Amino acid sequence: MKKNLLLATLSCFLLEAGRIIYSNSLDYIFLIWNLFLAAIPYLIASNIQSKQSKGYKLIWQSAVWLLFLPNSLYIITDLKHFRERSPVPEWFDCLLLFSFSTIALLFGLLSFYHMNQVLKKYVSKTVQHLVLIFISFISGFGVYLGREERWNSWDIVTNPFSLLSDCITLSSIPHVWLFSMCYGLSFLFMYYIISSLINFNHETSKQLV
Repeated sequence: MKKNLLLATLSCFLLEAGRIIYSNSLDYIFLIWNLFLAAIPYLIASNIQSKQSKGYKLIWQSAVWLLFLPNSLYIITDLKHFRERSPVPEWFDCLLLFSFSTIALLFGLLSFYHMNQVLKKYVSKTVQHLVLIFISFISGFGVYLGREERWNSWDIVTNPFSLLSDCITLSSIPHVWLFSMCYGLSFLFMYYIISSLINFNHETSKQLV
């Protein structure tokens, strides 16, 4: 899986490199940075599961994972930047944005899966689902903070009081809740699909052995 994700990421970089060479411009260069941020929660979750982190180490790693998780969903909002940018054909830019967004989402969904495997060791299935719903909503809210309010994941360390004040203010605005729920539910539904496919693959592999 990691090898496939790496190859997919490299293919995205090649698309962007080809665009830069062809157009002699840095349009969409920000996608590389955004994809890097989207990969962070996946790397953290993979490390937590493979090394079976426990205690305080598990807590702080999970907190960092949660801080960066919205970045994997955030990149979808980069689609708003799409417009005709001569001399690059529209179809190429569509492919570019779709590729980066898809890989970023996969990073987030797979990191979600890894963390859920860790979570199920400690809580019941009902609590698992409740935690997943909560995290999905928080991720949707995180996307809003990033896209509309221009906050970054690390601002919780560098500027915590202003961030907290903004969160309190935003919590009373209906469309913020709507945005968070829409993105959060979309992320949750996609997670359940990915999770079902992975579990189905595992069951099929066991039957073939």
